[in-house]
Amino acid sequence: MLYSESRQNRTQSHPTLTIILGFILTGLFCSCNNFAAPTEKELADLQRQQLLADSAQSAQQCLFGIVASNHDSLQADKMVDSYYKDGGSWMWVGEDTTFLAKASSVADYIEGQAKEMGFAPTAFFTQNIRDDVSHFRKLDFDSTQTSVSEAMARLELNLSKAYLRYALGQRYGFMNPHKVLNHIDKKGANAYRIIYDIDLEKPDSNFVEQALSHAADEQPTQYLQQTESTHPVYALLKQELAKDSTEDGHKRILCNMERLRWRHVQQPAEHDKQIFVNIPSQQLWAIGPDSVFSMRICCGAWRTKTPLLTSQIRLIQFNPEWNIPSSILRDEVSGHAGDSAYFARNNYFIVHRSSGDTIRAKDITKAQLRSGAYRVAQHSGRRNSLGRIIFRFNNQFDVYLHDTNNHNAFNNERRTISHGCVRVQRPFDLMKFTLDDIDEWTLDKIRLSIDMKPETEKGKKYRKEHIKDEKIRLISSKDVTPKVPVCIDYYTYYPNPETKVFEVWPDRYEYDIQVHKAIKPFLP
Repeated sequence: MLYSESRQNRTQSHPTLTIILGFILTGLFCSCNNFAAPTEKELADLQRQQLLADSAQSAQQCLFGIVASNHDSLQADKMVDSYYKDGGSWMWVGEDTTFLAKASSVADYIEGQAKEMGFAPTAFFTQNIRDDVSHFRKLDFDSTQTSVSEAMARLELNLSKAYLRYALGQRYGFMNPHKVLNHIDKKGANAYRIIYDIDLEKPDSNFVEQALSHAADEQPTQYLQQTESTHPVYALLKQELAKDSTEDGHKRILCNMERLRWRHVQQPAEHDKQIFVNIPSQQLWAIGPDSVFSMRICCGAWRTKTPLLTSQIRLIQFNPEWNIPSSILRDEVSGHAGDSAYFARNNYFIVHRSSGDTIRAKDITKAQLRSGAYRVAQHSGRRNSLGRIIFRFNNQFDVYLHDTNNHNAFNNERRTISHGCVRVQRPFDLMKFTLDDIDEWTLDKIRLSIDMKPETEKGKKYRKEHIKDEKIRLISSKDVTPKVPVCIDYYTYYPNPETKVFEVWPDRYEYDIQVHKAIKPFLP
């Protein structure tokens, strides 16, 4: 290397290299007939090595000066700046001039890949890298009015930033959806609603050093190849991008390619059951090892968007009560305080949290309902907003998949009408999909419990014997074992899991606009 450096030791230049090179040159010119005269290429290479050696220390100072004054906004650039500020060793420029060929190959690779994924090569400094490589090849520093040390520092920094911009972006995404999407819906003067809560893989503290360490590889581009998304749809989207020349189509594909770079921590095994909810398509797919079926959903309205999340269904409840969330209680229900007819019409009841006493609607005030000392719930049954079946999974929003008492809503084209939960069109079928090894008698007990007609002889007999009972409640809940992964996500261009054919869906929450804006620094 031109010089060595660690986080503990500063640059150690090689002041004797110039003298040694001088002896070599003298030896080559003044020796007897044992040696041939050096070629023009050899002389130029020796001159380059001498320039690099002579400029090593000033180049290090130049690089440190650049990163010390930088105020970069991109995450990759910040990480590179911190790396060099902390004394990280140079990864590219060295005494061995073979780095010039390596720099050219990295620039060529990144430029080709950038064009394939619809990005601008200028976002990765590819031409700047080529220009500085050319300066070293031609040794034309006087004519370019740039010093060798400046060119060395610039080339080292541009290569590192280009390399890490590409590697970080391909491996983790060119934008952070947690930062972008969670800062668009205000819920107060200085607060925002969380709407993206999918746990993603993130670069750790060793990522920069691990990535840049591959600069020492004979072919560092092989590491870059490994960072590209392995999601099978990603490669298909790249092909679609090459075919779609329309502005809208181009933007849509770019946004969905970016989403596929965000790698979920929760990754269901290939042959496991999973439930996929896509907000733009307003559909749910139950994906099994050998089959897929879909159903319509109703999801959150514009002001109460359904959050994007991953979790696991752990429990199915039948005939649930609906405990009205505090936001709905505050913003909607509290305005009807004292109105007994409203509470009766909606089948609501009021409970004092501390004592557990039921409070008459006519005796409650708006201030009391907003105080947090009372809860309002809706009785179970056919009029309940959750319907007869609810699928529970851990999440911070109290959002679930559930039945509804308004099945006509599934006939609408636009079904963004809920307070955030996902209403499912075929809850009984989804329940059968979710539960393993459920026998017909158990299914009939569930049917009887939610006022469906039984299908087995045993079930029909039981119903006949208990026809006078006001309610038959044989099963109140079932644990889901093993738990079934559920993902609520957002794709506006994606293969339908049933047909495998790409479909376009409306940007219902306008998240494509936010994603496109965030990746714009990388676009032509």
